[in-house]
Amino acid sequence: MKILDCTRCGLEDKVSAETVSFICSYCVIEILEPVKSTTKKKLGYPKGWRFMKEFVHANGTVYFRGVEQPTLKGTCEPTPIIEKPRVTKKEKAEQILTLLEEYNYLKSKLKTEKNKTTRKKIENRLNRISKLI
Repeated sequence: MKILDCTRCGLEDKVSAETVSFICSYCVIEILEPVKSTTKKKLGYPKGWRFMKEFVHANGTVYFRGVEQPTLKGTCEPTPIIEKPRVTKKEKAEQILTLLEEYNYLKSKLKTEKNKTTRKKIENRLNRISKLI
């Protein structure tokens, strides 16, 4: 190990014995161009708009199954975009806990139930809960 100065700014740093000269990480960051963000910009199209039978963009462009129809531009009202509320991990965990509690309750109730129609209803509800979990 030996100590060398950065060739651009003069900052001292430890380097291996075979190194002749080096550029510090701060100078390398200055040399490189800033990385462009790769996030997509929202253009007003909801998820799955290409698969909708008819979708009208806010600017009046009409699409049938994802194919633009220029002859119909501006003739229809824009399709309302309804976004689902996002569920946090904590909320989802709480929902699963309540479903598990209901599942256990119905399982115990199913063992004691003798009526066929109520047994069938309980079994259907158990199937739905197991799909959600």
